[in-house]
Amino acid sequence: MTDYANGGLRQYLAAITDRKFCEGVKYSDQQLRADRAGAHPDVIEFGRLLVKRMRRLNVPMYEHCMWRTMADQQAAYVLGNSKAKPGQSPHNFGCAVDVIHGVRGWQLSAAQWSIVGHVGKELAAQRGFKMIWGGDWKFYDPAHWELTEWRAKKIERIG
Repeated sequence: MTDYANGGLRQYLAAITDRKFCEGVKYSDQQLRADRAGAHPDVIEFGRLLVKRMRRLNVPMYEHCMWRTMADQQAAYVLGNSKAKPGQSPHNFGCAVDVIHGVRGWQLSAAQWSIVGHVGKELAAQRGFKMIWGGDWKFYDPAHWELTEWRAKKIERIG
């Protein structure tokens, strides 16, 4: 369990902040990484707002992946980075986003990821986004956020 008592929260947050990086060119460039074209509007807006809210805390996050091709999904499955086969992932239909740290990538502790999870859940509740956080799963995937009913909302990508 995450220990936030006795300043633990501040300690975990301080370890992932990087104000100087947030003000740099590389951080700005990272904001353009994810392919958002045609993704579900709620996913686009949620990802944008989560990154923005983390930035206000001086935590450099960015949307790493929104759309994932079937070939990329197969590669992620084979490598064990995803439990979903091609066509079974919300990323294949523009209904998910992976948000990672601008400097550390996925290499945050569970306590540090829990801060991101808390902020994202709070944001979703405040804005009415129906999102599921992969940090709550048995197959721990804390960078991952998906629409709760993505199968009903999936978008078929043309081209």
